This record gives sequence, C-alpha cells and structure tokens, in this order.
Amino acid sequence: MINLRPHHILCFQNYVGKGYSKDFVDNMNIIDKKLKENKSIKIKLTPYADDVCKKCPHKIQNVGCASNNNVLCMDKKVMDYLNLDFKIYNYEYLLNRLKKNITRDAFNDICGNCEWHKYGLCNEI
Repeated sequence: MINLRPHHILCFQNYVGKGYSKDFVDNMNIIDKKLKENKSIKIKLTPYADDVCKKCPHKIQNVGCASNNNVLCMDKKVMDYLNLDFKIYNYEYLLNRLKKNITRDAFNDICGNCEWHKYGLCNEI
C-alpha cells in the first residue's frame, strides 16, 4: 500500500523524473514505478505527510510541510472534484475518477499555484 496526499495523485500523472533533490527523485521513481506496474495497488489517501513527503525538503520533521497552506488547498480541491474521502482506494479507481472528473479548468484550479505547474512540467492532464 502507498500513502498519498490527494494532490499527489495528479503529480504522478505528469511526473517526468525531476524533483527537489536526488533523494526526492529517487523516492518518486520508486513510487512511480509501483504505480505504473500495478494499477490495482492500494492507495491510502491521507491529509498528512505521505510516502512522497518522506524525502521532500519542504517537510518540517514529522510536524508538517513548509508549503502547508497551498498543499491543503490542493488536497481539498482534489477531494472535492473527485468526491473522495480519506480512506483506502484501488489506484485504478482513482485514475478513473481523474479521467472522469478532471477537466482542463479543474486541473488549472487545483494546480495553478503549484511551483511545478509554473515551471511548465505539468501542462497535460
């Protein structure tokens, strides 16, 4: 099972092997590989630091995220657009919810303030 914040579901749809640091990218590569190889893998949605956050330089020990306000806003929007709760889902179910519910406008609403989106790394949904 992989623990993910809701907005990280979107991040993996556009992940291209770039990140904050080598440790962060190595961790993302491991998670990305698991997601690509097994669409039936279980995903536990969490409002707290997740498996991606483990190697993120924005993580403040086990307390939270230096970008917490922005991250919480993105998470809430994903939860609302996809009509999800903080519980365990099959990854394929989450992908289907994305395809069904995330329009270009929704994507820009959720990710428009994200630094990766601003760098042009996430222009496709």
